[in-house]
Amino acid sequence: MSSTETTAPAGTLTATPRRPHTPPHTPPHTPPRAQPSAGPRTLDAVFAAAARDWPCAVAVRDDAGALTYGRAQARATQLATALVRRGVQLGDPVVVHCQDHRQTLVAHLAVLRAGAVCVPVPGELRGPALRRIAELSGAPQVLCSAATRPRWQHRADALVLDDDATWTRINALRPDPSLPRSGPTDAAYLLIADPRGPDTRGHLVDHRAFGFCADARTAALGGPAGRVAVRQAPGGQRALSAMWWAFAGGGALLGRGDDAALLESLTGGGTRSAVLSAGEYTAVLDLLARAPRPAGPRGGPGSVVLLGAPCPDELARRHFDLLPGTRLLAEFAPVDGVMPWTARELTAHDAPSGAGHAVGAVLPHVRARVQDPDGRPLAAGHSGEVCATGAALPFDTVSPPDRAFTPGEAAGSLLRSGRLGRLAPDGALHLLDPLNCRSGAAR
Repeated sequence: MSSTETTAPAGTLTATPRRPHTPPHTPPHTPPRAQPSAGPRTLDAVFAAAARDWPCAVAVRDDAGALTYGRAQARATQLATALVRRGVQLGDPVVVHCQDHRQTLVAHLAVLRAGAVCVPVPGELRGPALRRIAELSGAPQVLCSAATRPRWQHRADALVLDDDATWTRINALRPDPSLPRSGPTDAAYLLIADPRGPDTRGHLVDHRAFGFCADARTAALGGPAGRVAVRQAPGGQRALSAMWWAFAGGGALLGRGDDAALLESLTGGGTRSAVLSAGEYTAVLDLLARAPRPAGPRGGPGSVVLLGAPCPDELARRHFDLLPGTRLLAEFAPVDGVMPWTARELTAHDAPSGAGHAVGAVLPHVRARVQDPDGRPLAAGHSGEVCATGAALPFDTVSPPDRAFTPGEAAGSLLRSGRLGRLAPDGALHLLDPLNCRSGAAR
């Protein structure tokens, strides 16, 4: 490995290749995956273990109600059986476009247990964005809610998950004995980037990568023993990241539909953590600043995770002014908004980052480098495009074959961020100005 790269320890998986069936609807560029003989469990296996240990514990609570681990596991098994009976095969992409977090959880678990690839769609998307997702993924099956079903009127195969008639048919099926059919290094998700714009593309992520991300966050903050709150609608990047972090620690996902409800959950006690964007958290702190001051210390969650773009210095300052006892972790996820490349815990004593925005240390199972316009790696301290690869990141990119190479796409397994930055001698990454790199390939 070049001395200009920063890396954390590699994984210890021992892989045994297998030859999975490749259905005609599998997204293009999907390589055969390896089935490890030992190593991390699949996402659905992690949830199943929690369901065995705490069947009556709440897994998801949102404005529509609560769903326990045991109930979610039972419904997911039945739905996975229905998917297999409907012809969903190993590696098939399945679109999930549901209105609430409870339906979304059941649908995601079912897709993963069936050995398929989940294509999450944020609930508010409609029109051309949905058509681009359908074309890019080639999904043979859509799982939706009654509220989102009209947006898929061109798909006669769409399965409505909040329809009693749907579950009457599903519950009549005998659970398929082949379940679960997932493997730790099989593709778990096709994450869609920029579905509203001209550069729609997807990033394939395996089960193992989500485990590495949850482990890194837990190592930084401790396990999410309790509720993990999100503001984002079901199917969004931060909601997905929060969901699997919560389940990794046997916690619950708390979906709040507006800023006031989120603020109440964060300051009312019982919420261990929140996973938000910088914009979402700014709105929450605006409300908190206008709220009447309590007589004693202001309460708050144990930690707030800001996922996606770097954390502005002013936002960090306001956080510690209003919630001085709450830890703040900023995770930089430039490509898909889900899988972070770096993380930095901010403190009340951090100085402004100045000319280079510090985004923290490169995470375990991620290798970052800075390269020049010709794809040559640069030494520490030199500025260039920030790129990364590793087992904790997407392993491949799916994009329309007639479109030019764009930032964030993979050449082999190297992901381009489209951001200008430099690596410090100690391995910390600093971002500079955005970089225009719409042509050329990472080497």
